[in-house]
This record gives sequence, C-alpha cells and structure tokens, in this order.
Amino acid sequence: MGFLQTVLNSGMGTMGGVCAFLPYCEFIMLGLKIVMLLFIIGWVRGHLGGGLVATMVMLFIGYLALFQYFAIFGPLTIVYLLIIMGVGGAITDLAFGGGHYGLGPEARGGDQRGVLSRMQTGEV
Repeated sequence: MGFLQTVLNSGMGTMGGVCAFLPYCEFIMLGLKIVMLLFIIGWVRGHLGGGLVATMVMLFIGYLALFQYFAIFGPLTIVYLLIIMGVGGAITDLAFGGGHYGLGPEARGGDQRGVLSRMQTGEV
C-alpha cells in the first residue's frame, strides 16, 4: 500500500471516529464541502476566468478535493477558515481599537480638552 493511501485511510478512520460522537456530523461535513466548492470556484474564476476550460478545471479540482482526497483537504480547509477568521478579527481590533490596548490617554495623544487649541496652532 502506498504512502498516500495510508494517509487517506488513517484520515478517514480518524474522521469517522470523531463523527461517531457528533450527531450532526453529516451536516457539518456537507457544509465544509460546500465551503470548499465555493473556494475552488472563486480561485479558478480569479485565475482562469469563466470559460469552458475554467469549468473543466473546476470540475476536476472539485472532484479531487471533495471526493477523492477529502481526508487531506478537509482539515486544511478548516485550518484555512480559522486563519481567515483570526486575521480578520485582529485587523478589526486594530482598526477600531487603534492597537493601544492597556495604555493611558497620554499614549493615545492625550485627552480631548486641548484638541481645538492644538489644531489652531498646527500641532496636530
């Protein structure tokens, strides 16, 4: 038995063991496959456009990722989703918080009492 087949068999056994404890595992896997399909469609359309060749590539990659090698691509998709959500959360925190957590008002530029006078003198 080849290395890839061994990895696939062990991955399916592991996912099957996890699915035995989750009552809605089929729905979770279906949702994950739909997300993977949307990722594949977006990636192929972004790189190849929307012609016949792009459709054939979508079908081929979709078949491989969703049915043949899902034990490999499923966990990678979960990791990718977690990275996307984590980076998005960090960017949101920096955008709205300014990255000055735990610092006093003087570290953020002082309080707001002298803003008008600083704007008039050109210090801002």
